[in-house]
Amino acid sequence: MNNDKKNTFNSFIQTALNKPQQEAVLQKNGALLVTAGAGSGKTRVITARIAHLILNEAISPSSIVAMTFTNKAAGEMKERLIGFLGTHHNLPFIGTFHAFCLQQLRSHPYLLPFEHFSILDSDDQQTLLKKIIKKNNLAKYVSASQVAHQISQHKNKQALCLQDDFFNFPYLKDVYTEYEQEKAQAHSFDFDDLLINVVSLFQKNTTFRENFQANVRHVLVDEYQDTNHIQHLLLKLIALNKENQFCIDSVCAVGDEDQSIYSWRGATVANMLKFSSDFAPVTHVKIEQNYRSVQPILEIANTVIEHNSLRNPKKLWSERAASNRAVHLTCRSAEQEAESVTQCIKALQSLNNNKTIAILYRTHYQSRVLEEALLYHSIPYKIVGGIRFYERKEIKDILAYLKLIINPFDKLSLLRIINCPARGLGQKFEDDLQTRWNQEPFADCKGILTMMLNDTHNPLTKAKQNAVETFIQIFEALDKESSPIEAIDAIIERVEYISYLKAEYDTKEADEKIENIREFRSSATIFESDCTANQKKATLEQFLHDIALLQEKIEQQEPEEHIPLMTLHAAKGLEFDTVIITGLEENILPSSKSLVGNEELEEERRLFYVGITRAKEYLLVTSAGYRNTFGQIVDQIPSRFLQEMPPKLIVKKNIESYNTLQIKSFLDQWLGNPSAASRFMTFNAAYPMPKASSQSTKTPTSKPQGGWQKNQRVMHTTFGMGIIVNVEKADKDEYHITALFKIGKKTLLSSFLKRIS
Repeated sequence: MNNDKKNTFNSFIQTALNKPQQEAVLQKNGALLVTAGAGSGKTRVITARIAHLILNEAISPSSIVAMTFTNKAAGEMKERLIGFLGTHHNLPFIGTFHAFCLQQLRSHPYLLPFEHFSILDSDDQQTLLKKIIKKNNLAKYVSASQVAHQISQHKNKQALCLQDDFFNFPYLKDVYTEYEQEKAQAHSFDFDDLLINVVSLFQKNTTFRENFQANVRHVLVDEYQDTNHIQHLLLKLIALNKENQFCIDSVCAVGDEDQSIYSWRGATVANMLKFSSDFAPVTHVKIEQNYRSVQPILEIANTVIEHNSLRNPKKLWSERAASNRAVHLTCRSAEQEAESVTQCIKALQSLNNNKTIAILYRTHYQSRVLEEALLYHSIPYKIVGGIRFYERKEIKDILAYLKLIINPFDKLSLLRIINCPARGLGQKFEDDLQTRWNQEPFADCKGILTMMLNDTHNPLTKAKQNAVETFIQIFEALDKESSPIEAIDAIIERVEYISYLKAEYDTKEADEKIENIREFRSSATIFESDCTANQKKATLEQFLHDIALLQEKIEQQEPEEHIPLMTLHAAKGLEFDTVIITGLEENILPSSKSLVGNEELEEERRLFYVGITRAKEYLLVTSAGYRNTFGQIVDQIPSRFLQEMPPKLIVKKNIESYNTLQIKSFLDQWLGNPSAASRFMTFNAAYPMPKASSQSTKTPTSKPQGGWQKNQRVMHTTFGMGIIVNVEKADKDEYHITALFKIGKKTLLSSFLKRIS
């Protein structure tokens, strides 16, 4: 190797790496567990370790294997290594677990059932399973994605020699058997087969295992917290002999159990925790210095994650001192929360400092109200790792049904839904429908379908006749004067759309789509409430027109400087100057599904930790006092994670009674005044902080009058939910109540209000 490159690299180690990083890079032999916290430079460490082995220890690149989880991560590691080595020739293997296993199978075809084979990707697998399911008349019972998930779990349990209840479902046994036969006949493997076949070679073929261990002496795995049971087993088979003794020169696992957030993919945090016992003796290096965030944000993250027990203790720290960098806003509603988020973004953008901002949330359905607020304020945004709310398939499907109610000539909507959910009409029927409509351009959809029903020259089968008649009946008693809720509920029920989603998608994806539909229904409820408050009739036609105008605003947005919106899962590995985390409420974050056990709850806390540690400069977290859920006003309980955040490091502000100007003033002062001591002084003098009216604070803010008091929530039949800002005696048992509603302040007699808190 070039001595100049070697000298440059060694200078880099001495000047650019801190002491723990140097320790992780320079240890040549043995088992090494590197616990690298968020923003601590772990990718730099793992690539520098590979370069050190090659440049300083004269290790042949062919005897080094480095595995990670995505092709993107592998590509980044290769680029960094090329920078260290000064060449892209003769590099060690760097790739995903699947790529590594594929390489082993390709290199040893004589050990396989067939010498040449194809790889089924996810789409190929789904296509094959759909064919088998259809052939066996099982489409009404199970979807291809559900079966694929069950098959994957079954194979992994088989490889681990665990008991499996897979065959308790007779139809799955038949589908699985036929699936394996079809693959074998096609000389094909799916992705699970790649890992399982290589694990099997290591377990059953002593010669293969010993030859591999003689040639590959150094193994590294990045993002070890994301490994599943099979991948952990594979690493043991690579590094240990049949007597479970360490038999290669080094194995290095780099990861952070505090960022283990993919259990739904099979990842288990236990692999990080048992590494030290499975590969004993192990050198454990903790890399705790963070190069991303200011110290207060790291202290908040540390304090929150310390409530988890499934972890190796560590404390992130930074040389970047700061103060007053985190705020929690207690909002009145989801709508006020979204308004606060947009005001924060506008305050940041007014500083003209080109700082990055991101909005994070637990699950996709939360984006709807945020998207609408951003569009209202003409703030360009993009959905990262997902689709804009009104562009999601399930929403577009329901919208297509609703559009046909308003406009029975809408050809595009009819073609979208005529066979969704599947009605057995098929592509030929759709082609005939298109042809007939071209011949009869002035007919509406019911007229065209009726013509096809009565066509004696090209008659439909009895099954297709029934399907078409059932489709026409869906729209009975619905017209453009129908209320949005009435129409949405009727469509969902009549087409059995929820059942369709559950059958078509795996459980996680189906649940997300169902949540989106419920959120769509909530938007219709809010639309109807607003119409009532403004003494307008809430029609389906106006509701659809409002949505169309939102879509027009999206199309008018300029491509640059979009605000990214994403789930907390999608945010992993990213960083932003300011991070806004919304929905800090029980049953949202933590998710309601996580409350069944401690492990699930700890993963939710890790997810929150990941969100916090994305922030470099500022952190804003928000919660709402109530949300419109499935058309019902539901009081929300503040997330337990809020209580775990250190009070001395986060300013907690209840803004339930604030108007937009007050919210803007507070955020401007938080973000704009560099003096930590005076940042809130002026604002607090002008707008004294009201006591929280949520369940977390029971102390009344003023003496109750007849049971009415400031900051109490009330409900009005026309104006909806409001919060009391003033109470005055009227006469007898009546009071003049001034309350802040979504449309503004109103003074009403108490007899027209209902107390709800």
